[in-house]
Amino acid sequence: MQKVHVVTVFALCLTILCGCEESAIERQSLTARAGGVVGNTLPEGNPSPGGNPLPEGTSSGGQSLPYPTITRRTFIPDYDLWAHTKCHTWRIEWPEYPAGTDPNKIPTVFTLSNGALNSFDYLNAQSASNTYKTHFNLYHNAQLEMSSTLWDELIYSFNAGDQMEITWFNKTNISVKSLEHWVKERPALFENNWVDNNQEPPVYQQGDIFLFKVMNLDPTILNRYGGIRIVSMSPRIIEVYLAVPNN
Repeated sequence: MQKVHVVTVFALCLTILCGCEESAIERQSLTARAGGVVGNTLPEGNPSPGGNPLPEGTSSGGQSLPYPTITRRTFIPDYDLWAHTKCHTWRIEWPEYPAGTDPNKIPTVFTLSNGALNSFDYLNAQSASNTYKTHFNLYHNAQLEMSSTLWDELIYSFNAGDQMEITWFNKTNISVKSLEHWVKERPALFENNWVDNNQEPPVYQQGDIFLFKVMNLDPTILNRYGGIRIVSMSPRIIEVYLAVPNN
């Protein structure tokens, strides 16, 4: 029987000049609807930290390294006209790893379908199908890069062909407040504001916000859109947002 966990609200945090984080969407205890989905009306109460356990089968491969804390939420717009699209969100908080830690052992490769975060070593020790399901690197080299071009790090990506989806990234200058509005009330704006480009995989710094587009070479599969926010570099905290149909 699966365990029932208390789910906490995903936090979008605004970094202020003093280096601290001011909460835009505070984490608070919620009574979740079926499927762990909550609306956008937050109850009163004190902030309650916490996160979801790892999805089944997505451990760090028996490594001794501490695993990041991942908090997942889903937001559905309150306004019916915009509720055709909802937004999955993941807040990933890595621990401070000691100097000299093998980068191949740090969970860094993200999979949008289930929120899995795995290291290069873990994926290289599994079947190729696990690598083919992944989408992009988050932590390694402070760079966003699609999995299908990580040829030096992921041994199965070089010959993946059309078995892996392609992800493109665009840096954007939208404010955290606007990003919060997209996530909670207008997830379709991730697609509406996308501009095609052929940029190199971006190196990021604290405060950067990126949009992404996920493409499948099968023309019958629709493109997906979302965003990534670099909340903090030390400790490393990154938020991922994915807009999906609210079927």
